[in-house]
Amino acid sequence: MTFLSNNFHLQNKQIAALFLGASATAGVIYFALFLAPFSGLDYQAVMELSTYTVLLGTFFGGLLLVNLGALLFTILNLGYRQKVLQKNIASFFARHSIAIVLALYAVLILAGAFLLLVLPPIIRPLKFLEWYNVRLGDFLSWIFFADLLIIAMIRVITAETWCNNSALAQLDLILACAFLFLVTFVSYAHIAALIGWINKSNYSFWDLLSGQFLQGKLYLENPPYTHDLTLYKGKWYVPMPPIPALLMVPIAYWIGAENISTSYLSMIFSAINGVLVYLILKQLAQRKWIELSKNGIFWLIVIFLFGTPHLWVGISGRGWFVSQILTVLFLALAIYASLRFWSSWIIATCLGLAIMTRPNSLMTWPLVFAISMQIIKENQGSIELKQVFQWIIKTTFPITLAVIGLLTYNYLRFENFLDFGYVNINGDPDIVTNVKTYGIFSPHFILPNLEVMFFKMPRINWGAPWPVNLKGDLWPIDPRTTGMSMFITTPPLLYLFRRYQKKWWIIGAWLAILLNLVMLSCYSNTGAAQFGYRYILDFLVPLIMLLAVGVGKKNPWPFIILALASIVINIYGAYWFMNG
Repeated sequence: MTFLSNNFHLQNKQIAALFLGASATAGVIYFALFLAPFSGLDYQAVMELSTYTVLLGTFFGGLLLVNLGALLFTILNLGYRQKVLQKNIASFFARHSIAIVLALYAVLILAGAFLLLVLPPIIRPLKFLEWYNVRLGDFLSWIFFADLLIIAMIRVITAETWCNNSALAQLDLILACAFLFLVTFVSYAHIAALIGWINKSNYSFWDLLSGQFLQGKLYLENPPYTHDLTLYKGKWYVPMPPIPALLMVPIAYWIGAENISTSYLSMIFSAINGVLVYLILKQLAQRKWIELSKNGIFWLIVIFLFGTPHLWVGISGRGWFVSQILTVLFLALAIYASLRFWSSWIIATCLGLAIMTRPNSLMTWPLVFAISMQIIKENQGSIELKQVFQWIIKTTFPITLAVIGLLTYNYLRFENFLDFGYVNINGDPDIVTNVKTYGIFSPHFILPNLEVMFFKMPRINWGAPWPVNLKGDLWPIDPRTTGMSMFITTPPLLYLFRRYQKKWWIIGAWLAILLNLVMLSCYSNTGAAQFGYRYILDFLVPLIMLLAVGVGKKNPWPFIILALASIVINIYGAYWFMNG
């Protein structure tokens, strides 16, 4: 029995009448709002919308009449002909149910995307939507609302017959992913606008380099800024690995490199990251590797997107930050591919792309290996040594190609396979001095790095008011630019401290985190100017996976409080980093 029929004793006709009546009522209101602005001659003269109003109004009114007709059809009893028509409609729906629901979902996604993207302030590249919003806003608002009600009506009426429909489950997953992507992108864009981070993507590098790649050049010609670039034989090079620029080459070819907004692209990549982490958590739950409720998945996604440095790194658009967001994307793809037990070639290719974005991504290999081995064990009951060797060999080949490609890229730039350009970078003098004195990696850096990772606290300026001159005045809570403890910026990570079962994937996740921490603790800088510890992004997905185990099936109220605190902390941190 459905919720409505079970609790309110409603029949299908009454349920349909309830939803169709709500849709018709909303339609009448939106139709009145649609007509109201055009009643004045001045408004019509300015917009020249008289013909438009008639055409769209006719279409709007026609759909509304269909809605009202359907409502009357469910309420009235018209005898034998009505029963025949109902039977034909039911038969048609039974034959084409998935196609109908797919069409309804497509309309819902498109209308919802439009309404989200025109929320003020409208994103700069989408300013052209403002014209359509003035003319279509009320109509599309009703279409969205009516479509949502129709989907809900169908799902309520068919709840018992569709409870195990795999095709419908896939459609639900697609809708959830599309919704998550849109909400994340719009939220990031609006947070960027609220903190004043619009058109400020200095040091983005990748848009410039993508244009140079189109000309067959590996260096930047007359760059507008040279900070964090490397000068070699009179030419300026971007020292970081090239994958972000390569991804932007098609866009640069299509619209021109000068028109690329790395900030908005970074927000798109960030939204994809949110979708991938959602899919990873869903797979872990489906395999019963975690006992996490739907609410638990929601809170972990919120923490990942808004309660970690992923937030401010994702909206920045600067060169090294875009690299980190893309690294998360490729690592999440590799982990998801391993959970779906896709080909080891696909898994290794995703990992290879991550390595060609940030080389230390190789440290995540133990996790994807462990996931694959656990699936083999669950499928077969045991793991054969031959399967282990085959998996390792297959993944070694794409990863080796990625490493060779990266070393070749170094040689083409600096005539040295092992030179990434960091030794002679035009960067922070202290960092450059450290690299020249101790090398890029050295035990000398372990203590400073560990302090920032785990123990560094913000500076509290008691009695300091909110700064008027953002770049000069004291802030009441002043984070350290060299970094800050990940447990301060993301307090829910405290739930990692618990006992874990000795499962392949859990051991692999901890090993991936440990290897990253060992490598990063020896690195020559803690993350330079930052809020929190931005290198946490290199192992953030495994952390979220383990946090899912730590939280468990129930969402304890202390965890929710810590999650909300992490959101506030990271929004404050984003504002401070961009303006402080």
